[in-house]
Amino acid sequence: MGMAILHQIDGQLVKGSFGTVFARKAALMDKFYECLFLEIPDARALFTKDFSRQKDMFAQVLASAMKSLGDGSDLASLVDRVLLQHRHLGLTAGHMYMAQRALLMAFRKVLRDELTAAELSAWNAALRRLCQSLAAGIETPAT
Repeated sequence: MGMAILHQIDGQLVKGSFGTVFARKAALMDKFYECLFLEIPDARALFTKDFSRQKDMFAQVLASAMKSLGDGSDLASLVDRVLLQHRHLGLTAGHMYMAQRALLMAFRKVLRDELTAAELSAWNAALRRLCQSLAAGIETPAT
């Protein structure tokens, strides 16, 4: 089976389980940041303002990314926007991969009993693609 078919199946599984995932977005965001601070302890200092707003914004970015599955231009635009908003933080590709690990761990811990194995695998693949796109954008910044 070709990669395009696998991406299409992943996209269908993600979109089909979107409601289940985002019904648990508060627990998912809490667990993500808990895991992120274990991966990058210094990151906690970056969140001195309204942390609940940060969690909501991150959930919105995830929702937009998952809704853009299959549309490379929408994802590229989202990645550019996110990187521009975070440029002042001096993020590296390594940070993106640490965030990826934290995000995948949060999904496993919060949603393992609510998603099928196929749905969880599809979300993992989609989240990896998002984080890898962010890492690639950092490595090759737009001019």
